[in-house]
Amino acid sequence: MEKNFDFKTAEAQIYKKWLDTDAFRANVNPNKKPYTIILPPPNITARLHIGHGFCFTIPDIITRFKRMQGFEALYLPGTDHAAVATEAKVTEELRKQGIEKSSLTREQFMKHIEAWYKTYSEQIIGQLKRMGLACDWSRFAFTMDEHSTRAVKEVFKRLHEKGLIYRGERMINFCPGCKSALSDAEVEYKTENRTMYHVCYPAADESVLRKKYAEPFLKQNTSVGIGIVVATVRPETIPGDVAVAVNPKDKRYAKLIGTMVINPLTGTQIPVIADDYVDMKFGTGALKITPAHDFADYDIGLRHNLKPIVVADLDAAARTRAIETLRKNGTLVSEKKYTGNVGVCYRCFQPVEPTISKQWFVAMKELAKPAIEALNNGLAIVPKKFEKIYLHWLNNIRDWCISRQILSGHRVPVDGETDTLDTWFSSALWPFCTLGWPDDTPDFRYFYPTQTMVTAYEIIFFWVIRMVFSGIEFTGKLPFERVLFHGLVRDGQGRKMSKSLGNGIDPIQVIDEFGVDAFRFSIIVGTKLDRDPRYSIEKATLARNFINKIWNATKFYLNMPKGDTELRPADKWLLTKLNGIIKSTTRRYEKFDFGVAANDLQRFFWHDFCDWYIEESKHTRNAAVFGHVLTTFLRLISPIMPFVTEQIYCTELGLGGTLLTAEFPKEDKKNNYPKEAKQFEAHIAQVIQSRNAKEQAENAAKQIVHLEKEIARCKNMLANPGFVKNAPKNLQDLEKQKLKEYTEALWKLKN
Repeated sequence: MEKNFDFKTAEAQIYKKWLDTDAFRANVNPNKKPYTIILPPPNITARLHIGHGFCFTIPDIITRFKRMQGFEALYLPGTDHAAVATEAKVTEELRKQGIEKSSLTREQFMKHIEAWYKTYSEQIIGQLKRMGLACDWSRFAFTMDEHSTRAVKEVFKRLHEKGLIYRGERMINFCPGCKSALSDAEVEYKTENRTMYHVCYPAADESVLRKKYAEPFLKQNTSVGIGIVVATVRPETIPGDVAVAVNPKDKRYAKLIGTMVINPLTGTQIPVIADDYVDMKFGTGALKITPAHDFADYDIGLRHNLKPIVVADLDAAARTRAIETLRKNGTLVSEKKYTGNVGVCYRCFQPVEPTISKQWFVAMKELAKPAIEALNNGLAIVPKKFEKIYLHWLNNIRDWCISRQILSGHRVPVDGETDTLDTWFSSALWPFCTLGWPDDTPDFRYFYPTQTMVTAYEIIFFWVIRMVFSGIEFTGKLPFERVLFHGLVRDGQGRKMSKSLGNGIDPIQVIDEFGVDAFRFSIIVGTKLDRDPRYSIEKATLARNFINKIWNATKFYLNMPKGDTELRPADKWLLTKLNGIIKSTTRRYEKFDFGVAANDLQRFFWHDFCDWYIEESKHTRNAAVFGHVLTTFLRLISPIMPFVTEQIYCTELGLGGTLLTAEFPKEDKKNNYPKEAKQFEAHIAQVIQSRNAKEQAENAAKQIVHLEKEIARCKNMLANPGFVKNAPKNLQDLEKQKLKEYTEALWKLKN
């Protein structure tokens, strides 16, 4: 064997061997149970990041484990066209070349999009292979490929025929940056410091207002008289106000319901209405109603038959003009700093603008019902805590806006329509369209429904829920038996990785320096599904040290004399421990607790096998036991570290074949020796106790030498006439106290 594991050479050779022998290919096999995982398709916008490495490694571990258990395991790869993000990237690249998108025809622009697809598809496939993923590459799918396009058109047609897709004017989120409509799920919220403007809506009939109400909430003003004060952070929307609402339980305003006030920017009279939605404790307890530019106001407007008024200009300049006008006419009462949530586009992060627009929608009430019932009909969510989020979103779901005002993506399949479909519309079909649907193929019948979907918890709204209701609607079955949510990879300090912080880690760079196995083990070990894992390069270094330990133990075994078959206490203890790690690893893998499994396997090999078994049986080793434990361990950890285990098992040990299809270890009850194992554990405890006692004795000896030196120093100082004569009394007292303490400590150590 070489001195160290040459991962660069071995990885290339081993992966080529797997590809050349179609080792990852899954076929319809009536003699085996299928186990299907569809890779969450990465966006075709740029290189993969550390989060992708974590997300894609988990299903790869599952696939390799299930294949070793005898399943016909399929890990199907693919990419997502990510229309909005891709179009933004291509537009940015064109602008660098001095080309504006507006100067191109749709056909010309789409040629640039297609070129982007080709370039980044090849890059991403290369990166996925570099991560060592055991994907069936013959089945690679793309959300814009011919089959996906046919599936999208079929889904649109069926939903439209059922009346579940319609075109109409509704309140939607509009992104000024992307210049497109967004669905509710595509809006993120961030906290911002804003200004709260208190604006007076003067009474249309001041005498009525004076007679009915005379409280501080009615602003007395020499130029505009009195009126109701409303708090708003969006004064530019005031021209769209059609009412002022108060809570019917609010006694402050009870007598004003039904009266009229004047819109301070348009001069029109608008009514004071009562609605339970109004929060009496927020602001002044009075709410301006702008149905065309706020979702809550839109709903209130529907309840009170208020006609929306669309405001044409809602930019920063419009806000400035509105504030200046309010100041001039005397209706701006005050301005206060305010911290609140702002809805932003999840792609470009610009503030979104709620507005009424004619768009294509999917009616969600009927589709959401079976998705809600799915939790009682076989769908498992792991970890279970995410069930609440799943149900909350479905129980409060709005109709899904699926049209986008961009050039790339699937065109809405209606004659003359120029809008494209929301990217998630096609992604929702991923578990079944990748397996042949809408055709009734042998692959579809055998591999669908899939078994496990692995993804980050942050896209439970965008993707997971939509896959669930789409699968039920179009196949009559759940798209997967369970969905496995994992956390978001953070840096060693627990911070989110970002370009601005400069803490991002490129998984391919880690692999180039440490190897695939070190990357996979370091990204998995110690993780828990319900927590955000932390990652640093130091973890890769520790993983590489572990690989070196496995490599060196193998070299040690190959140089061992063979023939000794006597089972000594250490052998029986190790075989018993091996049965324990087989059972615990299998259980951990089945429960997707890979972080703990990796931790336990490392401890078993490093602590039990190397530190104790090898050291405690230096002169009397049973090579058969050593080899059995080593090869069993390699099979146990191979789903996590596939390359070094393949190299050792198949090549260095000369066992041939591939670990991909080797049988996953099972407990051998004949190798359980509880009595001998207990005796050896007692022996280990004695050795540890003896080592600790020896260490304590050595430390005590060092301490005695130190104390004796300090006592001698104190005595010399206190016997020095110059010190006694000239040193301050407190300093002399301090030395006397030290001498006393050192003397007592020395007596205790010696006695």
